[in-house]
Amino acid sequence: MSDSRSTVNLNNQTEVESALAALCDEKRIAAEKGNEIRANQLWRDIQALKVVSTYVTAINNIKQQKYRDAWCELEQCEIICKFLSENSNKEFYNSSGADFVERYVSKWQSLYPYCMFISPAMVVGYYTCSICEHKIRPRSRCEHIKGRIYNGELCTHQAHDLEIREVSIVTKPVQKYSVIHDDETLDFSLLKYLCSHINNPFDEWEAHWTTKNFPKERFHSVGEDHKCPCQSGNKFGQCCSSKAEIEIPHVDFELKNGLNKNAEVERFPY
Repeated sequence: MSDSRSTVNLNNQTEVESALAALCDEKRIAAEKGNEIRANQLWRDIQALKVVSTYVTAINNIKQQKYRDAWCELEQCEIICKFLSENSNKEFYNSSGADFVERYVSKWQSLYPYCMFISPAMVVGYYTCSICEHKIRPRSRCEHIKGRIYNGELCTHQAHDLEIREVSIVTKPVQKYSVIHDDETLDFSLLKYLCSHINNPFDEWEAHWTTKNFPKERFHSVGEDHKCPCQSGNKFGQCCSSKAEIEIPHVDFELKNGLNKNAEVERFPY
């Protein structure tokens, strides 16, 4: 499977699941026969198909304004890409579509308004190796390396006897799914705007973060006690209300296939 996107209809969940099941069966047979090289390659094919299909699902969910679902799927893409990158050569990684997904996941995430997350602190009783079930101790480790594949299986360290001690609020979480925002209170206009201009999850685009000046008259809906549009964190009356022009954050999108002529060209947020 040199390119997972071209062999399976990624918008057809039944077809994707069928293809994954067939690959998993083939991997199991190869592993049972002791053909580790074949089993490991099938593991790569499975992960490649998973990552591109999950990415397509995420972008389709963004288009349907299911932002939280898409956010978690983008995180899953990150995780799959990490292990696939560590267990495959660059040629396979690029040709499978995983390289594209890795680059664009971070771009999509940058457009989200999420900035607060929950991070639990916990004590782990002990870990075991997922390959051989060996109980891992500082001076007693098995031969398997965490994050490597063995006969078609990824080696992980499985935690046992977990005890949560505390929960912190952070801005850069290990688990990105632990968002604490209420989506109903957030502005997803950047995602909506971009989705109005792309036709395919694999359309190429760039976001350039800059600022733009607008005459004060355009901010008639902003009251003196409201937060200033310049996003300084101060109230409008104490910040930019006396200025003739107000500089606000702005994003320019550059699309390889050009802008959709039927979509909104520029959105003024006030």
